Amino acid sequence: MGKLFYGTQTGTTEGVADAIKKYLPNLVSEIKCIQFAKREELEACDFLILGGSTWGDGELTDDWLDFFPQLDLMSFEGKKVALFSLGDQTGYSYNFVSAMKLLYDKVIERGAEVVACRVSKEGFEFDHSESIVDGHFVGLVVDEVNEPELTDARVKTWAEEVLSAVGNSAVAV
Repeated sequence: MGKLFYGTQTGTTEGVADAIKKYLPNLVSEIKCIQFAKREELEACDFLILGGSTWGDGELTDDWLDFFPQLDLMSFEGKKVALFSLGDQTGYSYNFVSAMKLLYDKVIERGAEVVACRVSKEGFEFDHSESIVDGHFVGLVVDEVNEPELTDARVKTWAEEVLSAVGNSAVAV
């Protein structure tokens, strides 16, 4: 069993976190804003979902920025990590969901195995994203500003990939 930790500025990310838990009830025992998390909580998990939204010129939310130095004190060896990000592909087309790459790089550096990290760019229109590696997003991407009607389907498809990567067999509906 794992936990989901998210960062948010406006509360929108919490709704996406709830949608993720809906499809991964046997993998996610708790959802928590990173602002209220302790390093030991992340260290105790073999499976983590980390996410948030991108702000400004590709930055993490303030709560993630505050917690980020704690990641340098952790080992992610033996942990599977899945990532998700919210972004605005129209208003912030030049750095769409780029903050997710900061989390990706950090957990890889600390020894994690990132799962469900080959998410298609298809269906999105943007100029640039740091969160693309080898032609794919490194985690789930949703645009609650411009395409909220697509969020549930995107979460479900990604959750199936997460379950496949961690050895579970079915997505809850």
